[in-house]
Amino acid sequence: MPKIASERSLVLAVTLVLITAVVWRWQAAVFHAPRNEIKSESWNHVKDEYPMPKDGTEPSQLSQELVESVVHANPFSPTRRLAPIVGRDTTSKGTAAPLPVRFLYKGRINLGQRQRAIVEEATAHKTYFLEVGQEVAGFKVLDITENRVVLSDLQTKQEVVVSVVSPASSQ
Repeated sequence: MPKIASERSLVLAVTLVLITAVVWRWQAAVFHAPRNEIKSESWNHVKDEYPMPKDGTEPSQLSQELVESVVHANPFSPTRRLAPIVGRDTTSKGTAAPLPVRFLYKGRINLGQRQRAIVEEATAHKTYFLEVGQEVAGFKVLDITENRVVLSDLQTKQEVVVSVVSPASSQ
């Protein structure tokens, strides 16, 4: 037993000596290596290609309508896609008329006794997983079948039937 222990300690000592020698050599190579100087480039060609504007120039004037639309378009609002767009026809109140909503019925998922319809709102490019009774974009889901979804407009109470869309027709 003592012979095996002395062999192991000898192997350990040799290994530690080798590791120390390798680290010492690496440290000498890293810290005593000549440093490469970074060449400084002349940026005068950039000044020639992209001159700064003269001090007397004024920035381009923005229309008041554009400024108002940017100020009122809150990026964190869920209705941000309905913000008025410059140049669009407006109603008599001066606000922009919302785009007509168009739905695409992509399919149905059965989760036990619950059914969910996969409906994409094409105008906003948002996909919804809806159950009967849920509301989306001013419509309420009345019925979900394999081939169609029946929606009711909350304002006009008019029913809208959205049939299933094949992958070829939605592209």
